[in-house]
Amino acid sequence: MTKKSIELDQINRKILIELQRDARVTNLELANRVGLSPSACLKRVQALEAAKCIQGYIMATDLDRITHNVQAYFMVHMDNIRPETIARFERAFLEFSEVVDCMRVGGDPDFIALVVCSDVQQIDRLMDDMMAADIGIRNIRMHVILNRPKWFVGYPLEAMKWKSSS
Repeated sequence: MTKKSIELDQINRKILIELQRDARVTNLELANRVGLSPSACLKRVQALEAAKCIQGYIMATDLDRITHNVQAYFMVHMDNIRPETIARFERAFLEFSEVVDCMRVGGDPDFIALVVCSDVQQIDRLMDDMMAADIGIRNIRMHVILNRPKWFVGYPLEAMKWKSSS
């Protein structure tokens, strides 16, 4: 599917900000918040989705309330950063369900991955599995999360410099 172009005018920006605050807002309430009719608002939301400005809608879970869990950041150092090694690693990491976020970064390490497991033993097994796989990892340093004084709840869209179109 081809990505469509869309103008990120003030109303589309307001729509994105409001949906990021509350993705379950009804179309009627969203239309009221941004000053549109419900049909015009729905068309704009659909256009934003078609242009891939909205990648999807997700629900956030409070893991501490519902599971026993240990979260950690893995600092992944690669054997090399040749394109084929990076591609092999990225494909393999998609298969590890415990990896909930992974970013290639400049400098040292090469990748930072957020990992969620039920206990330390599961994290240990996961790290062993990753090191045993032929995916170009030289080593992994782990930082266990002890506390989250602030967790990701959305991007600071109001403070960002917007593109004129997408």
